[in-house]
Amino acid sequence: MRFLFLTFATSIVFLSLSAHSQTGCVSGVVIDYLGQPIKGMRVGVAQHTWNGGQQPAGSAVTDESGAFEIDDIPPGNYELGASNDALGYPGKLPLRQVIVTASVPCTTITYNAGPRAANLKFTVRDAVSHKPVTDLTVHVSAAGQQGSWLPIGEWARAGITEPPQVASLTKLRIEIAARGYSPTTIDVPALKPGEIRELVAQIHPKNLGCITGTAIDDSFAPVKSATIDPRFLGDTYAGDQTPVQTDERGRFRADALRPGDYDLYPENEADGFSRLWVGWLNQPALPKLLRVTIPTTSVCENVTVNMGPRGAWMNVIAIDADTQEPLSSLVVTFMNSEHSRQGGSVALAEPKEVLVPSHARFTVQVRAEGYRASKPVQIEQLIPGERKTLTVPLRREIAPQ
Repeated sequence: MRFLFLTFATSIVFLSLSAHSQTGCVSGVVIDYLGQPIKGMRVGVAQHTWNGGQQPAGSAVTDESGAFEIDDIPPGNYELGASNDALGYPGKLPLRQVIVTASVPCTTITYNAGPRAANLKFTVRDAVSHKPVTDLTVHVSAAGQQGSWLPIGEWARAGITEPPQVASLTKLRIEIAARGYSPTTIDVPALKPGEIRELVAQIHPKNLGCITGTAIDDSFAPVKSATIDPRFLGDTYAGDQTPVQTDERGRFRADALRPGDYDLYPENEADGFSRLWVGWLNQPALPKLLRVTIPTTSVCENVTVNMGPRGAWMNVIAIDADTQEPLSSLVVTFMNSEHSRQGGSVALAEPKEVLVPSHARFTVQVRAEGYRASKPVQIEQLIPGERKTLTVPLRREIAPQ
């Protein structure tokens, strides 16, 4: 009996060590641009998922010496980042690639978080009336970087009044936009880490136009309660792309549009119309994408938006190819059979009917986490209002050895 007990205990230790050896760890230190350690930085590692997201694998907070260690990470390729908004290191810091192996010691890394961010406070006035303009959207870009839009007006309405963080120790290009105004661009000299600077600017009102019209179906009957979304095609932020609704007679009016070109996307899924297939090429029965030009003369353009035929309905069911069990959390992609780059996707938490085009040929592809994407399934033309069930078997992904 004593011999059996020792053998059993030894097995427990072996299994524990074996399980632990299947994971790895990352350790290191987070420093600033001067090489000084930073306390209180949250360090995280994550892996890209099949649908373009990120799957966190672990996190830790740096100690007094800027050190951290993240344990129990499955082997693989990861991205590591560190941030702390309160300290001036926002979550958009550069990510580092790390490779985790099931070995000892840990993968080690020194993460340079760079300089602390600075803050910009915006004071903007109407160049004609000199009244404050507060509903701002600001684009901030540093040298060699893509930049980002800051919804200053939305933040203010939400009660967020702290000046936004921007990069320090580099020249900035600031574009200030507001509804009804022409955008203005300002070059800002480099700010010091932690500095708070006020930027005072004026913006000029612009000549605005509008789009009016009527939405109809393929029988020329008006479509009520449809959403008409004017999408500005210019290079800069328009600030005025507000969707509007059609009334009982299918009429609509989109006001305060800056001069330029707009594409109109109509939609009313409850009534069988989706923007998903608007403008599909080589599908003559589907609605064409309507482009409208607003001139600089502050006039309204009147148009008729033909929303085409109502769609059909498809119940997409995915099953495990081996067990035949139904799957959930699907991503269903519909693509134009006549043009491989036109289509869109719908995320389904559970199987349900989705709106699909009628009088058109298209393919359906289904994805689920942990499974290989299905081969595209060709769907021939359906009639408006038709209901069809499509069952697609999916095979599990094979884990890399």
